[in-house]
This record gives sequence, C-alpha cells and structure tokens, in this order.
Amino acid sequence: MKRPETPFPRHWIFYIVIKLLVIAGGTAFVLKYIGWW
Repeated sequence: MKRPETPFPRHWIFYIVIKLLVIAGGTAFVLKYIGWW
C-alpha cells in the first residue's frame, strides 16, 4: 500500500487527522452560525 504524498510524508497520518479536525471544526462553526446547532 502506497502512502499518500503530503508535504511531510513521515507524518501523513497526523496530517490526515489535522485535516479532519479542521473540516469538522469548520462544519460545526457553519452549523452554529446558521442556527442548526
């Protein structure tokens, strides 16, 4: 299995986790902003 190419390949799992946290945070902010949550 080939590892995805990221700016820092050694920490690609960490990179994916950070990316998901940013997406989740952005989604939560938008939902709170429009009044769904």
